[in-house]
Amino acid sequence: MKRKILVWLLPLIIVWLQRFIGLTSRFRILKNEQYEEIFKNRKPYIYSIWHTNVLYSPYLHRKKNVAVLISESKDGDYINQVVHRFGNTSIRGSSSKGGSKALKAMIQHLKKGLPAAFTPDGPRGPAFILQPGIIAAAQVTQVPIVPFHYECTRQWILEKAWDKHRVPKPFTTFVVSYGKPIYVPREMNEEEFEKMRLKVEDAMLKNRDRAIEEAERMRKGDSK
Repeated sequence: MKRKILVWLLPLIIVWLQRFIGLTSRFRILKNEQYEEIFKNRKPYIYSIWHTNVLYSPYLHRKKNVAVLISESKDGDYINQVVHRFGNTSIRGSSSKGGSKALKAMIQHLKKGLPAAFTPDGPRGPAFILQPGIIAAAQVTQVPIVPFHYECTRQWILEKAWDKHRVPKPFTTFVVSYGKPIYVPREMNEEEFEKMRLKVEDAMLKNRDRAIEEAERMRKGDSK
């Protein structure tokens, strides 16, 4: 009973805190034309999000009906509630538990023409190392992968956490960066699959650097 109350109450508190911080914040969106074209035409896409950004991604993509792959862990129960409260949906599973079933469900969601999101270095890491599930989903559905990252001009970085998680502070500026969509070939051998995995990983890291550099530039500008 205590756990059921926590699973209901804690996400509610998190959602209201996120809304409060969102109301006090500014947003700098770094886009690209190819992603904008996909979004404008309501075509499906796969957000690829490092685990360090898992906290505020549902808020930044609220009411988009994005299916988020969430682990079946206890922590995943809290994330699941937050995702749904922001108008998105979820599919439970991970590479270590229920992975095959979850991946199939994600593929079915994408084939309906709806967007999805993966945290390809989650739920346990190592951080910033892309696991192959997202490549398989993009390969089967022919839906493009869109790297996503946010940094804030004012934020706490949880240095002891394995993913160095970002927690925005009130009265911050979110720098939100969308990378160039990446299309995965339908036919690939093992070597080509690994090259594609590394290509997406590199694109995500570069998109992360883009957001960090812009946040740092804005931070220095505010301090003058």
